[in-house]
Amino acid sequence: MTAPQIVAGFRPGYGERIVQMHGEYYTPPGDARVALESAMAREVNEFADRYDPETDLLLTAHSDGVLVGSIVVDGGQTERPGEARLRWFLLLPKCQGHGVGRDLFRRAMDFCRERRFPTVYLWTVEGLPRSLQMYTSAGFRIVERFSGSHYSFGDVRLRLELPLAG
Repeated sequence: MTAPQIVAGFRPGYGERIVQMHGEYYTPPGDARVALESAMAREVNEFADRYDPETDLLLTAHSDGVLVGSIVVDGGQTERPGEARLRWFLLLPKCQGHGVGRDLFRRAMDFCRERRFPTVYLWTVEGLPRSLQMYTSAGFRIVERFSGSHYSFGDVRLRLELPLAG
């Protein structure tokens, strides 16, 4: 495996690969459910259709010509207008532990600061201690917790926020 290279912006096939990676990573072996991939495909395509490099960022990591990681800053989302949402942050296990995930995260946060978003937020689920530790170490705080399902996860959902202004 070569050291992953980070690329900014969309290229053909990136959206589909991001959906595939998340589906393979989060769906238990032998589970034929496709709810996660179906919902993600709709959301990734919607994001791609309105992608604006002034407010949005897609960063992908590539190793040996294969997309192995991603993170998105969605600055044009409508859930909380004017704020940035981090989305679809994943690095395949074989590439973890080499600083690539930290670099993706740092670059995404730098973009948010450069664009002067007042707040960055994200949704995650309980049970992912490594990612939660990374977010809280960066200053994110849990501001909402509730039971529910999204992408077919039936876990406790968490919304984390990081104020950047003030």
